[in-house]
Amino acid sequence: MKRSSLEYALLGLLRQKPQSGYDLRKAFASTPLRHFSDSPGSIYPALRRLQVRQWVSAAAENGSRRRRQEFIVTSAGARALVAWLRQPVTRDDVIWRLDELVLRFAFLDGNVDRPDSLRFLEEFEQDLAGYVHELRQFEKDFDPQHRSTTGYMAFKHGVDSYQNELQWVRHVRKEFAEVLS
Repeated sequence: MKRSSLEYALLGLLRQKPQSGYDLRKAFASTPLRHFSDSPGSIYPALRRLQVRQWVSAAAENGSRRRRQEFIVTSAGARALVAWLRQPVTRDDVIWRLDELVLRFAFLDGNVDRPDSLRFLEEFEQDLAGYVHELRQFEKDFDPQHRSTTGYMAFKHGVDSYQNELQWVRHVRKEFAEVLS
């Protein structure tokens, strides 16, 4: 069964500190994670799936007069999160799951060692640079008469977006390498 990036985002947040479903909903509504739905219809079913897998456990929140539950990552959940974080970066990730790569990067600290984070960034940079190169080659083959079309301009937007992402990855990788040396 394929795990969703929402489930891994929940695990990552819960590894930082135990939280209630309501607290998690607030995090999704008020942080850059807002591209995930903060709807109870998304969050609570994902938390239940994590409980069924025994990746999180729930306990009554201390001092709560309501029936609020606080979710805690289990050792199995921590292992699953670390395994997801350590997955090799692939070309398909770069093309289809760029946001998920950035999410993985966001949760590396505190879950994997710095050398593993650097390896992640090196793989990310290599696959992203390869894809940008492919796109630039494709761009060279564009008929000059079509370079003022909306299709070409949309394509160019995509190329420029990937190029900007590559610049960011190179910058961050350099910072990490300096810290490790």
